[in-house]
Amino acid sequence: MDPTRAAHEAGLDVGDVGSERYHHALGYLLEEAALLGDEHTATETGDRQAHGYALYFFTRRAVKLLEG
Repeated sequence: MDPTRAAHEAGLDVGDVGSERYHHALGYLLEEAALLGDEHTATETGDRQAHGYALYFFTRRAVKLLEG
């Protein structure tokens, strides 16, 4: 997942990447199992990767959420 592209497709401004709103949305998608962190890019949680991964993959759950 490219954060800038994902933000744009979710209706967020590019400037929202890294914001509290962005991290809240990312956390929600992780809780809903709509995103899966790539274990090969695991990092320590911090400013750059707030949820512990550099890359994420959308799951089938993400498609179901989009379909409503």
